[in-house]
Amino acid sequence: MPEKQKIKILAAGNIDFTGHEKMLPASGFTLKQIKSITNEEILNRYGAYDVLIIKSQRKLDKIFLSRCGFSAICTASKGTDHIDTAYAAKRGISIINSENGNFTAAAEHTMALILDIFKKTQYSAELIRKGKFGYWDFERRNLKGKTIGIIGTGKVGTQVARLSLAFGMKVLANDISEKVIRNNFFLNYCGIERLLKESDIVTLHIPYSKDNSRFIDESKLWKMKENGVFINTSRGGCVDETALLGVLKKRKYFYAGLDVFEKEPYINKEFMKLRNVIFTNHTAGKTLESGHNIIKEILMQVKNLNKK
Repeated sequence: MPEKQKIKILAAGNIDFTGHEKMLPASGFTLKQIKSITNEEILNRYGAYDVLIIKSQRKLDKIFLSRCGFSAICTASKGTDHIDTAYAAKRGISIINSENGNFTAAAEHTMALILDIFKKTQYSAELIRKGKFGYWDFERRNLKGKTIGIIGTGKVGTQVARLSLAFGMKVLANDISEKVIRNNFFLNYCGIERLLKESDIVTLHIPYSKDNSRFIDESKLWKMKENGVFINTSRGGCVDETALLGVLKKRKYFYAGLDVFEKEPYINKEFMKLRNVIFTNHTAGKTLESGHNIIKEILMQVKNLNKK
């Protein structure tokens, strides 16, 4: 019987495999990592490899997929919107992602944005740096008793709900999946109109798709409270940024906390002129622990490829 060929894997990017080096046995796999490499170099130099592992910052379009010879592409993320998955399916290329690796990190980051807006921690730090330790003439608020509306109650949204309940908040939820709604029996589900109108905080946790493009539009934003808070740690394309800017400019006490943007890394500079919005640079799901969890989950799936 001929010896089974080893699966050749290319890891393109600064991906931390620390502690997981032995997950893929040398008898069945070879792993080569190149931390700095372009898509064109991947195609020209490593066309004979079987599996490609990338980070979510790398974009793989139809042109790349039409030229590559990979049977599987792994992304160290939950989202796959940086890959033309429809075309990959047509070519028979498997897309492997991490469904469970970073939901805790993303949920905690969501709460961090909410807490910063309510407690003004970034602003307080600025005051101290400017020598204004004794200046307290700015509003801080409690989370207890506030209502948070969670749009999308997958793993991240559900964890946000649990954390919110621990703070003594009231939770309203909205989701289109009947299965998800049945599983989350402890949540109070309602229509989107009620959620927007009654929530002090609205946080978005839906995947990006053509159907969800600019899901949060001008109409939905104006239904929120005058002093409401909007949080987005999902995908920038799910929000109409022009409409959000308009609301932020016209409503002095309306706040936003944004981790994701429509055209990353290029951010609309109009946001920078506003004091009622805070930012983080798409780091919600990126922690030391989530990085290890994601790689472990991906490598487990890659390991199973050798069994097929």
